[in-house]
Amino acid sequence: MDIRFDRSGSGITIVLSGRLTFVENANFRQVIERLSEPGLAPIDFDLGGLDYIDSAGLGMLLIARDAVANRGGRIRLRHISGQVKRILDLARFADFFDFEAEAAQ
Repeated sequence: MDIRFDRSGSGITIVLSGRLTFVENANFRQVIERLSEPGLAPIDFDLGGLDYIDSAGLGMLLIARDAVANRGGRIRLRHISGQVKRILDLARFADFFDFEAEAAQ
């Protein structure tokens, strides 16, 4: 998985691409560390380049959500499609995150 941090103003977009699985647990810790920086808002996760997510990946997103919620913020998941959208829908992630799926073509 590749992780890119795009900072604009006081907000940040975290762009994930590849596969978000248990194997990426150690890499994802750098995301959690960045989310603990004071004053970050809004926080977006761009999942447009993510090809696959498993249950461990879902757990990592929930850990990120909790880290942000502990300081009063929310995360928006953006550019969701394909297998990732199906898994997030099944897990009812729209109940836990601001959720922006790709428009149907």
